[in-house]
Amino acid sequence: RNATEEKLAEVFALVLRVERVGIHSDFFSLGGHSLLATQLVSRVRAAFGAEVPLRALFEAPTVAALAERLRTATSGPRLPPLTRATYEGPPPLSFAQQRLWLLDQLQPGSAAYNIPAALRLKGQVDVEALRRAFEALVARHETLRTTLVQHQGQPAQRIHSPSAWTLPVLDVSSLPEAQRDEEARRLANLEARRPFDLEAGPLLRTSLVRLGDAEHLLLVTMHHIVSDGWSMGVLVRELTALYAAFHAGQVPTLAPLSVQYADFAIWQQEWLQGETLETQLSYWKEKLAGAPSALDLPTDRPRPPVQSHRGATVDVRFPPEVSQALKTLAQREGATPFMLLLAAWQLLLSRYSGQDDISVGSPIAGRTQAETEGLIGFFINTLVLRAQLNPRATFRELLAQVRGTTLAAYEHQHVPFEKLVEVLQPVRDLSRSALFQAMFSLQNTPIEALRVPGLSFEQHPLESNSAKFDLTLTLQDSSQGFIGVLEYSSDLFDASTVQRMVGHLGVLLEAIAAKPDATLASLPLLTAPERQQLLVEWNGPSAEFPRDLCLHDAFAAQALRTPDALAVICREEQLTFRELDTRANQLAHRLVRLGVGPDVRVVLCVERSVEALVGILGTLKAGGAYVPIDPSYPREWLSHVLLDTGAPVVLTQQRLRDSLPPHAAHDICLDSDADSLSREALEAPVTSVTPEHLAYIIYTSGSTGRPKGVMIQHRSVLNLRVALAATVHSDAQTAERVSVNAPLSFDASVKQLIQVLDGHTLCIVPDEARADVRELVHRIGQDALDVLDCSPAHLRLLVDEGLLESQSIPRRVLVGGEAVDPATWRHLAQVPRPRVFNVYGPTECTVDATACAFDASPTPTIGRPLPNVRVYVLDRTLRPVPVGVAGELFIGGEGVARGYLNRPELTADRFIPDAFSSTPGARLYRTGDVVRWRADGMLDYLGRADFQVKVRGFRIELGEIEACLLGHPAVHAAVVLAREDVPGDKRLVAYLVPEEGQSLDATEVRSFLKQHLPEYMVPSAFLVLESLPLNTNGKVDRKALPAPQGTALASTYVAPRTPAEEQLAALFIQVLRVERVGIHDDFFALGGHSLLATQLVSRVRATFRVELPLRALFEAPTVAALAGRIQSQTPSLRLPPLTRLQVEGPQPLSFAQQRLWFLDQLTPGDASYNLPTALRLTGQVDVESLRRAFEALVARHDSLRTTFHEH
Repeated sequence: RNATEEKLAEVFALVLRVERVGIHSDFFSLGGHSLLATQLVSRVRAAFGAEVPLRALFEAPTVAALAERLRTATSGPRLPPLTRATYEGPPPLSFAQQRLWLLDQLQPGSAAYNIPAALRLKGQVDVEALRRAFEALVARHETLRTTLVQHQGQPAQRIHSPSAWTLPVLDVSSLPEAQRDEEARRLANLEARRPFDLEAGPLLRTSLVRLGDAEHLLLVTMHHIVSDGWSMGVLVRELTALYAAFHAGQVPTLAPLSVQYADFAIWQQEWLQGETLETQLSYWKEKLAGAPSALDLPTDRPRPPVQSHRGATVDVRFPPEVSQALKTLAQREGATPFMLLLAAWQLLLSRYSGQDDISVGSPIAGRTQAETEGLIGFFINTLVLRAQLNPRATFRELLAQVRGTTLAAYEHQHVPFEKLVEVLQPVRDLSRSALFQAMFSLQNTPIEALRVPGLSFEQHPLESNSAKFDLTLTLQDSSQGFIGVLEYSSDLFDASTVQRMVGHLGVLLEAIAAKPDATLASLPLLTAPERQQLLVEWNGPSAEFPRDLCLHDAFAAQALRTPDALAVICREEQLTFRELDTRANQLAHRLVRLGVGPDVRVVLCVERSVEALVGILGTLKAGGAYVPIDPSYPREWLSHVLLDTGAPVVLTQQRLRDSLPPHAAHDICLDSDADSLSREALEAPVTSVTPEHLAYIIYTSGSTGRPKGVMIQHRSVLNLRVALAATVHSDAQTAERVSVNAPLSFDASVKQLIQVLDGHTLCIVPDEARADVRELVHRIGQDALDVLDCSPAHLRLLVDEGLLESQSIPRRVLVGGEAVDPATWRHLAQVPRPRVFNVYGPTECTVDATACAFDASPTPTIGRPLPNVRVYVLDRTLRPVPVGVAGELFIGGEGVARGYLNRPELTADRFIPDAFSSTPGARLYRTGDVVRWRADGMLDYLGRADFQVKVRGFRIELGEIEACLLGHPAVHAAVVLAREDVPGDKRLVAYLVPEEGQSLDATEVRSFLKQHLPEYMVPSAFLVLESLPLNTNGKVDRKALPAPQGTALASTYVAPRTPAEEQLAALFIQVLRVERVGIHDDFFALGGHSLLATQLVSRVRATFRVELPLRALFEAPTVAALAGRIQSQTPSLRLPPLTRLQVEGPQPLSFAQQRLWFLDQLTPGDASYNLPTALRLTGQVDVESLRRAFEALVARHDSLRTTFHEH
């Protein structure tokens, strides 16, 4: 309708490559996407001289609406024009190049940033025309003949003059077809993995593999530092035109380039500074403030201290119908497919990591000016796109958030990623990339079809064995739907894990397409077979147990079967089954007269003894529930239990009676009252107790300091008896001798005591033997124990005391109560006897819920559910998590307690309805333990949810550090805590116990950890102890560990101590421009960044004459650490003088010679690396003198009379 609309319609049509555009046609409906939107904004800027933000196009996506925006637009800051620059000396690197140059310095020889391509050409190839086409392409684009050098301590570009281009032809056509294709594939993958030397160049490699007269494989590899995805499109388009021209004998007619990449680099450095840079940076500083430092994805292996960039890919393919539904949804929401897929990717990462704050990297073309569209070069920038996910929000709401974040990021896209890292100063960590560890890209760069006269081509797949990040999802829109690859770090993940992740993303996308208004928490991840596996197949098998009996009924039946067999032994005292049954009956009659009956509590305050067993059985036979208490506990604690239970009777022993606080209950002393009890009736009293009544109540510590009583029914204990008999004790053929060594107030005593129900003999370990490890080992042998039950820490002490070398080794050992360290697991898995079982379970689930023999798994695991036990690994919204993903363990089934005595609110919080069970009233117990399913159906215990800490923004599993410490040969035991002894300064502290006869040096242990863990997981202080404090249950008492003293946690200034430290401190001060630097001050914490690091390393090399890699500064960022590194490495790193050697026999090749020898092996007889020279001589030539000159030259230089052969 007017000139503005007419001009805008032309720009729309040009960018979208359509014939015409109406004023009300939607840019995105016509095929527009974010990349084309950037081009459109660039063209609008050039055509109208107006700076239109990218957001404006999303808000006004039609010609008419955008014309109105242009009419009312106010003048804002405009990009300066990009023109030819004049410069003296090497031009600088662009910001993007600086980052890749730094990464290459940190890991020289990595092929992670190679951009390989392989094209299968069918038809007659004009090799010379193809060679000339590449030669012309390199002459046309300066960046393809650029190498990177250091100039005055800074990286810079060296642009070389155009020269002849070689196109090696590797002929494999003579091989049999199958072998030929395999060799071609091998050569292509070999070429793709071959690293570049950024200083030597060239940074473009081409070769042609001849498969036959009419079939070739064209291999093109560029380093990312001179190219990007867009550049590949430029290369294909121009290569096609140049080849066609040379093949036809014509002169190419490509339009000249108005600028080169170096012009862009200079323009960027000059424009992006001062107020312009600060304005852009202020957005990012605000947007990323408080973002997590790390994405804590579950991995199959521990993260190595330094990224190796080893990787692989799995294919990704989403069906056309789902892809179309997603595109329709995105359009309806005013978003692009990129935004929708990014939101889904962030949601998947959130569900896998358990984090609600997810930052993902995403590349952006960076070609905001029309002049850059035809250039080959590295323009791409990386944006950090952060999403904060509320599980109760809908996906539509998340998409709106992601849309807004993405558009704002586009408006501030000029800030180079490395500049962002420099300003935000995240914790430097060589084990992962800064600011994000997962990437997402939707490829929509204009890669045009390669149309070559007389040739057809197809893309040849290449193996990928590198990974830039932990995960990189790359998709493209195709006629088959969204397809692509998920690249992953093979240091961290197995292929099967990543394939599962792709499957979960597919399930998620299908659900999003169907129900965009569903809450994020309700969107499914699992496939139907996975749900069946996790919820049904991997749960405990069903097993029959006597549901109509109580515990005392089972004992009475056993007493009838084996009346004269020994039931219990304690020191010199022992009882047969008949005797124990009789004494328990007599006590039961007394208790019934005192008011004990079903669910009536009886407090048991006795030592482990025969009387204790009589008291327990007597209470059960009276119908009551026994409540064991430890007389050594504080009187306040005991008073609470006595009051809370309302027990009418306390069973005790005369010597313990005075330790009890005042109470109203009737006391029975099982020792001094034995005579009067012996006059009670011998048969069992008749009661109305049922399996649903309580068998016992055990009090555990509460988070508020108030102990809570866990109520367990007869039915649950009888199920435990059957479950253990079918698993852990399945090989017990005859009656065995079972140790009773756990405190009666600890639930482990229950599984020890119930072995008597199957006819086994209980051997009660006296307190003095339990406290003395040497005495306990002696007692185990003296009593010929078959079964021992203890904590891992206690077992380690027993092994150290010679348990495995004693004459009588138990058949089985059950360990539980805390995690088993890997070293102990590996050691005990290999011993023939005892067979060790790891049993796991909270008191609230009747002692044990899962079990696994050490020899059934190479690494620690809590195993599989016991019979009639159901376990679920759930996220915060109580949905099952996939295999490998951490979640909270919930336990259901027969073992679940009734609840907490007199604590209905706490019971309702910890015991919740079982949504996965069809049994009415079924409940789950929330354990607070973090676990994950393994692919084999076993459970890995990851720790308590409250043992997971955050230090400097990193989420850390303390158990992972402890396991690493235990891998040190001189460390016998280790515990790590996160302490905040100085307010606001939370640090990791390691407590170590050395192996016998060994000493521990904190510096050496710290160095050991740095070889296995990221820097942020290395404790700040190390305390060496004689032993770790244990509580009464044999577990490590973390609260009793001492606070570090002295300077262990100090961060005060420490002056240099040696000349080397003085020199280094001076260099730190020069580079950082600060007044002083202490020997323990961190270079990066003082404001150092990547480019300053290169300057410092350059000066260190010059000062100390050592060849120090840049990576050394990241690994040793303090004066003290770097001085130590230099001192320890000086002999091997100091450049030796070059002198004449006396040698005999064949000599090795130089590295450069090795490369050319290898290429000659690939293509024997190839003349590509000949260096020919022809000189026209005018005048009289003395041929003999010339001959003798060559003869002397050859005699003078060994290399001219050298040949190469294999030796």
